[in-house]
Amino acid sequence: MPRAVIRYNCRMPFSLLRTALPLLAAATLWLPVPAAAQATSCQFMQVAQVPLHYAGNGLGLTMTGAINGKPATMLPDTGAGVTYLTRTGIERHGLATRAAGGYVQGVAGKSRLYEAGVAEFAVGPVRARDLYLSVIGETTFTPAFDAIAGAAFLLQSDLEFSLATKELRFFRPQNCGTTWLAYWDQNASVIPFRGHDELTPNPHFFVHINGQRLIAMIDSGASVTTITKSAARRAGINLDGPKAQRMAAAHGVGRQSVASWIVTTDTFKVGDATVHNPEFDVIDAQLGVDVLLGADFLRAHRVLFAMSQSKLYVSYLGGAPFDARREVRPWMRQEADAGNADAWLTMAGMATSGRSLRRDPAAAIGHLERAAALGQREASLTLGVRALVQGTPAQAVPHLRATLGQDHTGRNGALWLYLAQLRTGESQAGPDLATRFAGHDAWPRPVVDYFLGKTDGARALAAADTPGRACFAANLIRLHEEALGKAAATSLPKDCASLRDQYASPGASVAL
Repeated sequence: MPRAVIRYNCRMPFSLLRTALPLLAAATLWLPVPAAAQATSCQFMQVAQVPLHYAGNGLGLTMTGAINGKPATMLPDTGAGVTYLTRTGIERHGLATRAAGGYVQGVAGKSRLYEAGVAEFAVGPVRARDLYLSVIGETTFTPAFDAIAGAAFLLQSDLEFSLATKELRFFRPQNCGTTWLAYWDQNASVIPFRGHDELTPNPHFFVHINGQRLIAMIDSGASVTTITKSAARRAGINLDGPKAQRMAAAHGVGRQSVASWIVTTDTFKVGDATVHNPEFDVIDAQLGVDVLLGADFLRAHRVLFAMSQSKLYVSYLGGAPFDARREVRPWMRQEADAGNADAWLTMAGMATSGRSLRRDPAAAIGHLERAAALGQREASLTLGVRALVQGTPAQAVPHLRATLGQDHTGRNGALWLYLAQLRTGESQAGPDLATRFAGHDAWPRPVVDYFLGKTDGARALAAADTPGRACFAANLIRLHEEALGKAAATSLPKDCASLRDQYASPGASVAL
């Protein structure tokens, strides 16, 4: 497949309407501005600088904040309209929830919303007190973050993404009018806003794919740049043609997975830049815009959301501007070599992914072992489940013990550990499981009750309220029947793959 080629031209800044926005109150740092700016008495003050990190299976952008004074991992997500808590955050911080009666639309459909009271929510010097935040009820993955800091929070003032230094910077301009604000680059490209919709203050602007004008926004919560199916068709992309590859379903907020493709386009134009032969993800979903420019775009660029001037300043830094996650990139390897366990987990998944240009199951196992050695509990879970279903439960037990905890991964690990203990003949398997789930009535309680003989498999399956949970429960019940020497009486739901089949190959590696 041809490599992407990017060509950048330069143009001078031009005037746009200034938009007044509420500003962050914090300690300030004066940054140098060009002489022309000084003549207009422009004061471009940095009010906060927040380090960014890569976390989770997929290496999404995160930052450290605080919830009720306790450190919290947060996703800086310009694609989200408002700030949300996740189920992960609720569990980690012991917050009580109540039904909010609404829904949020995500990539994977709608998710029910709950709400939780928070005494203090803080990022850097910015704090909010005594508020109720919405909680996203369903995702098709386990979030590595406690909260999603949305556009309404992030874009209160001018905001800079500098992924080269892994920093997020907030600015408060005074008397800057149409003054050039790209203080790091006099030749930065300038992209005017065209406003935004009622769901998010994240500004929309135009891009061109194969010459077709489309509406885009920058979504820092998306790992890769994504186009909607309808926009791809308008741009003349044939999803059944040789430049498109059907992929496994896309996942995100919501209960369902959606159809996805990787496509190669002829050209992509944003601002003064034209990229030739780029690869993008295409998903069959409604996103509010045609194109989401993700963290891959931000890694190759330095971007200032000049909300005060209704424009973006964009500088190309080098490297691939788009990344369809088909091969390990240098930045991922750097993260792994620096001791980021999530990077090893992500590379393990890529080594066996249908996206990969070079599948290497043996390397995937090595990556998982490195991740597990660094304390990555999902990697330990994967290694433990793999050992169990491949018939070596004694090897599975130590991996699964390393997963235990009160969060989603820990509860899943406890279920698999019970099956491994059952296989090895440990008499404490049942009492240990009952102790670990004492006082926990939410999912996967029905599966626990089935293991403990308090209900049958049919009732446990009926209690699963999402397709993912039904598939998970059915696989566990079938393996339990097998461990007890019973004939298989449980059928897998439609489109549910057998874990035994997934792990049948000696080099198989499937992250859960």
